[in-house]
Amino acid sequence: KNGQRVRTIMSIWAFKRKRNGFGDVTKYKARLCAHGGQQQWGVNYWETYAPVVDWMAIRLLLVLAEVHGLETRSIDFVLAFPQA
Repeated sequence: KNGQRVRTIMSIWAFKRKRNGFGDVTKYKARLCAHGGQQQWGVNYWETYAPVVDWMAIRLLLVLAEVHGLETRSIDFVLAFPQA
C-alpha cells in the first residue's frame, strides 16, 4: 500500500478425500484457509485477497507455450466452489 510494509496473513491448504459407501475415494478436495488469529481489528480484519486470473494473461501463456513448443494441459474444476 503506497510503499508501506504490509504483513501477510499466513495460510494453509486443507485437503480432504471424499469416499463413497464402499470406502473408495471418489473425489479429492482442497481449500485455502487463512489463519484468522493473525488478523488485527481495524488493521487487516476485513481485507481479503482472492487471486483471479486475467484472460489476457492466460492467452499470453498459451501463445508463449506454443512459440516455445511446450505442452499444455487443462483441468476442469467444476466443483471448486459448490456453495459459493
